[in-house]
Amino acid sequence: MFSLLQIAVRNVLRNKRRTAITLAALLIGVSVMVSIRGLLNGLQRSLVQNVVQGQTGALQIHRVGFLKNVLSSPLSLDMPQDAAFEAKLLAVKHVRAISPRILFAGMVNVADQTIFLGVQAVDPIREFKVVPLRAKTMEDKELFETGKVVDAMVVTEQLQTALKGSNVPKDAPAAILAPDKDGALSGENVTLTGVMKLNMPGEKKVGMLRLDVAQRLLKMEGRATEYIVAVDDIDNIAQVAADLKAALGPDYEVSMWDEIATFIKQAMTRQNFILSLVATVFLILMLLGVANTMLMSVLDRTREIGTMMAVGVRRSKILGLFLMEAATIGALGGVIGGGVGALIVLVLHARGISITFPGSNVPFTIQPYVTPTYLASIVAIAGLGALVFAAYPAWRASRLRPVEALAGG
Repeated sequence: MFSLLQIAVRNVLRNKRRTAITLAALLIGVSVMVSIRGLLNGLQRSLVQNVVQGQTGALQIHRVGFLKNVLSSPLSLDMPQDAAFEAKLLAVKHVRAISPRILFAGMVNVADQTIFLGVQAVDPIREFKVVPLRAKTMEDKELFETGKVVDAMVVTEQLQTALKGSNVPKDAPAAILAPDKDGALSGENVTLTGVMKLNMPGEKKVGMLRLDVAQRLLKMEGRATEYIVAVDDIDNIAQVAADLKAALGPDYEVSMWDEIATFIKQAMTRQNFILSLVATVFLILMLLGVANTMLMSVLDRTREIGTMMAVGVRRSKILGLFLMEAATIGALGGVIGGGVGALIVLVLHARGISITFPGSNVPFTIQPYVTPTYLASIVAIAGLGALVFAAYPAWRASRLRPVEALAGG
């Protein structure tokens, strides 16, 4: 076997130009595949980070049935917001921080304008410890957070425009109206302290209200409708979810970020499918080059094959020789192409790529990366694919008749 490998390597080096062209095709194809995979990995990681640290948290806790009825903002499906309940959550391993919220629908009135809106009532301090990137979507996070304005409310740009164009002054007085937990209409005076942007699809006319104001408005002192949870490592999220479910019992449901932001998961699935399709096309084109090289090699070496058969070399040995030559080219091209692609990804990772999507003021910093497993699989696919695509030329070489082959036919 070793001697056969030596012969295969020597034969690959005989026609340097043809081999170089084939290796160049493999190198370009594999390096492009690795680079695209690295960019997509970085993009998907940034998307997940933006959602987890900018909106949903890694996990969310609700009463059973809340998410199925979230559009109706069921205030009756609430939970305690007290030290004992929160201690139970924080006692779970890998939980880094928690923050309570109340989600409800209401109306906001500024001057003579009244608009329906969705309201997110949050703890002004703890919210930004669980979702720190959210602070970047706000004009003046500090004013909302510090309590200098005790009835502070922040609205989205779309809601500000709907209220009074761009002329709504900062610190404008307003009133918020909503049915409380018992169904009676209640109202509270609030102060518009700034503007924020939402980076997720859905209702855009949204206001962020301080939790204590919302609890007073809704007659829900010491209550919340959800908790968002930050974990120390996103890889621990499944284990933390299971532990929280066990700690809270059957009356509560614990949802991971991808169960909340399902559109992100769907987008990532589509991206992976498209990448697989593109990679398959690249791979077929690369391996067709290997098949063409091997077929030309068989045609050029017809007399050599006839001589080998005439001196007693078995057909299986000839078949194995050509397959080994193809595998050598495929593996070599895969290794070199994988190395070049990994180097490109490494440089891009070190530099980072900053992009801002339309409608968002929060830039994504993409740091491409590839895993050793992916690199190993690419090299293996290149080598095994070369074997498969060289099967016909190798079989054809092994089926030549000695007399016809010696005659050059």
